[in-house]
This record gives sequence, C-alpha cells and structure tokens, in this order.
Amino acid sequence: MFNDITLARNAEQQAGLSGGVLFVVGLVVGLVCLFLIFALINTSVADQPLVALVASNLEQSGVQNPVTAVLLNFRSYDTLLEVAVLLIVALAVMPVSQEQSNQAFITVSKPIQRSPVLEAFLRWLLPAIVVTSGYLLWTGAALPGGAFQAGALLAGAGILLLLAGHHSFNFNALIARVLLVVGLAVFLLVGAAVIVSTGTALAYPIAWAGTLILIIEVAATLTIAAILVLLFCALHVAPQQRQEIAR
Repeated sequence: MFNDITLARNAEQQAGLSGGVLFVVGLVVGLVCLFLIFALINTSVADQPLVALVASNLEQSGVQNPVTAVLLNFRSYDTLLEVAVLLIVALAVMPVSQEQSNQAFITVSKPIQRSPVLEAFLRWLLPAIVVTSGYLLWTGAALPGGAFQAGALLAGAGILLLLAGHHSFNFNALIARVLLVVGLAVFLLVGAAVIVSTGTALAYPIAWAGTLILIIEVAATLTIAAILVLLFCALHVAPQQRQEIAR
C-alpha cells in the first residue's frame, strides 16, 4: 500500500511548486509556530490541575471514564471538529460517478484467485471483530474504548473483506453516503437539541448525558469505520493503474 502511495505522489509532484511559493508557505508556518511558542510561554499555570478538575466534575459528565468525559462532554466542540475534518478528508477522496449511485453498497463476486485458508479464517475472525468493536463502544463509558477505537476495529473488518477479494464497496451508493455523514449529523442534532433544556449547545442535561453520549458514539463509530474503509479504497491502486503511474 505504501508503494502505491509513493507512486501516486511521484505522479502528482511532476507539476511541482515554485521556490517563491515554498518560501512563503515556510515563512507562514514558521511565524505560526513562533506565535504558538510565545503563547505557551506566556500562558499562566492553572491553579487547579486538569486531572483534579476533570475528576471533580466526572459525576456530571454522564460517564465514568475521564477520557470519554473530556472528549464527548467537556471538550465536545473539539471532537465535533475532528469528526468534521474526517468528513472533509472523505469528501476529498470520494469517487464521483453518477452511474453507481443506484447500485448496492456491498457487492459480492468470485475472486480470480481463491484462498480457502483465508476464507475459513475470516468466517471466524470477522464476527469476532464486530462483537469486539461493539464491546469497545459500550465499555468506553467506564473503561478505555469508545467510538474511535470501535470504528477503527470495524474498519479493519471491512478492509479484510476487501483483501479477501469477495466483496467490494460502492461509496456512491445512498447507504454509503448516509454512513459517511451520520456521525457529524447526529453530533450536530444532539448539540442543537440540548439548547432547549440547557440553553447552550452541546451542554448535555445531567440526567441524559450518558444516553446522549452513547447515541453520538454509535453514529460516530459508523462514520469513522466508513471513512477509514473509503481511505483504504482510495489509496489502493489497481495493478493496471500502478503500471500507468510508473510510466
């Protein structure tokens, strides 16, 4: 896969950038880094350590895991932007084809070269991956886990399906597009809905905080898994395309 990425980059770098543009970009990046360094130096140390601050408000977060409490309650705006960034990356590599929009999301075909050992192994492994992904999602409220871990593991199951050669994914299908946006959409809907009771976006009511966080994590898990599989498909170069790039 990394060889495919290198070939694609070599093909894209033929156009190149002028020395002046590179100098301006480097200058801007350097100035931003200097600004961040001075901002960190001049920032005063908080009277109460962050660990103690999170621990003192953990009961109001709706979960028992401090990491989940920070990511989806105390720092929910940051996590919302992270999901939005993932969606932007997915849109950047999204295949554009109107002809495939009416086709199924997952298609099954017979591979040219079959591996009976791999097929038998996947029959046992894939259900275990799906169950483990659900466990990581559920246990994220009290133990290490959550949407990002569960989504990455679920994406691994999809990639194994692709590598086995039996299945292919059509990300122009309606279901695929729904999966790509459902995480951000649910996050925004929950954030807007709680304004009615709390008056602040993404400020969950204490009684409903745990349930709302779980709803957001379920939707985010599906979106993260779909985006990771999409990125793998976009970086996977077919043998014929690989030869054309090498030329």
